Amino acid sequence: MKKNRIFKPQRIQLLQMYEDAIAFLQKSYGQVGRYFSAASPLGHLLRVVLEMGQLIFFYIEDTITELNIKKATRPHNIRGLAALVGHNSTRAISATGSLQLTYNGEDIDIYGNSVIIPNYTQIKNKANSLKYLLMMDSEESRINLIENNSIILKVIQGEIQTQTFTSNGEALQSFNVPVRGAKNIENFFVNVYINGEKWQKYESLWDMPRNSKGFLVRNSVASGIDVFFGNEHFGAIPGMGSEITVEFLLTQGMAGNINVEESIQNWEFLDSGYDIEGNEVDLNEIIKVTIHEEITFGAAAEPLYLTKIVAPRQSRSFVLANPDAYIVFLEKLNYFSIIDAFLNLDDEGYIKDDNVIYLFLIPDISKKLAARENYFNTDIDNFYLTESQKEKIYNLINDSGQVMIGTEHQILNPIIKRYVLNISLIVYEGYSTNFIKEQIIDRLSNYFINNRRRDRIPKSDLIHIIEEIAGIDSVNLWFLSEANELAKKGDPNAPVEGLDKFGDIVLGRGELALIRGDWTDSRGVYYNDKVSTEEPSSVNIQIYKSIPKTYNLEQHRINLNKNDDE
Repeated sequence: MKKNRIFKPQRIQLLQMYEDAIAFLQKSYGQVGRYFSAASPLGHLLRVVLEMGQLIFFYIEDTITELNIKKATRPHNIRGLAALVGHNSTRAISATGSLQLTYNGEDIDIYGNSVIIPNYTQIKNKANSLKYLLMMDSEESRINLIENNSIILKVIQGEIQTQTFTSNGEALQSFNVPVRGAKNIENFFVNVYINGEKWQKYESLWDMPRNSKGFLVRNSVASGIDVFFGNEHFGAIPGMGSEITVEFLLTQGMAGNINVEESIQNWEFLDSGYDIEGNEVDLNEIIKVTIHEEITFGAAAEPLYLTKIVAPRQSRSFVLANPDAYIVFLEKLNYFSIIDAFLNLDDEGYIKDDNVIYLFLIPDISKKLAARENYFNTDIDNFYLTESQKEKIYNLINDSGQVMIGTEHQILNPIIKRYVLNISLIVYEGYSTNFIKEQIIDRLSNYFINNRRRDRIPKSDLIHIIEEIAGIDSVNLWFLSEANELAKKGDPNAPVEGLDKFGDIVLGRGELALIRGDWTDSRGVYYNDKVSTEEPSSVNIQIYKSIPKTYNLEQHRINLNKNDDE
């Protein structure tokens, strides 16, 4: 007996199988003199089967996609996959610095001649309306009320909160500390107290000595953080019924950064001080507050795109032992635009620095730009780390407990290499040349701010950016190197410096190429440090020719766009 074959091997797509099933049912209904339609009972069932099949395949495809950290889109999936390889994404980081507290000479009726300022005293900055905490190594600090007498205290942005739990006495117990709304738990400031006794934080379960009083902190996939305890073999178990208090800091991240130049009269104490008898004292009446060390290094939480990049590079041993590990560690701070690390300088044969990891760090100047500032007119000092910022980085690295024994690290000052960019354009008639120039400056500024290449700056990148601006038909550009022009002054036949045979900027180790003026070329032409349309400057834009936009030109552009889409 010949069997009916409903489906064919060459037609295995769901819609093709659905069409074949419809055709079979129509034929079968017709053989008994009946009419088949989508409203028939079998038609309804067939449609349901099709929809369920599509959902099943969609679920399978979605599951496979979300298991690949490079392709995953859901935040909890990305963070969960990162946690599987040992990467704990960085939470927001509080801005830190120091304040100078000075007695202003006002008479006040208190007992004794000094005022006590408790640890974690809250102080508010009126300019940004954020709260900060005065941090001390002891429970309190005292300031003697002698005119112009002052003390310097560390400060950190944020508000302290606590949550309390009860131990069940089991091994490897964990507790979730949730936060609500758009609040961030600070990355480093998490303390845990068991019955009032402070326990130590570790990075890994395997780092915890046997029965030691320690805990782990991991980001929760859902909300907030998770706190973990040991199993006696690695870390101690809090006893049954023990009170577990988790103390953490809620921070606003980069919003808490304050420069020294900002107004010094912007502070207000929210907590009181005390005299030696315990009577409250209004600190605002007698204390003048100024910034001693700029309050910086506040950073937002690690973005998901960065988690995708750094998670596969996470050190499984949690040790800063090679340049890649340092790059990943510093990348998580979300503070730098350029991060490079290498084992030795260009000093072949010199072995005394073979255990030194050199760090090349450029701050993210997009976080420092004021209104109407861009890459070309911002203060060049913004490309350098201050000494206080370097000290903070050293402290972060050393306090992490991840530095390999015998390894040293050193932050290098960038070697600034100045270049001038000359651009020649053919534009279409009817477009504003001033607007075109403004668009070029804006797009080039974004490119150089976000540039991460450490080998070269290709002309082709810039040509591609400029060609996408409406009204531009053709682009030619070239760089002038200050170092090369200086060499040509002494010897016109000197080898080219800073540029290769393609005209691209070539970057040496530890060098930072800046498109900036304030120098003179071999012909005696001086280039202004700021972009100018009236005199030679760091970026010079020339409109070589204006041409009409004809039908053939428009059709040519359409064909080019079609090729790009394909």
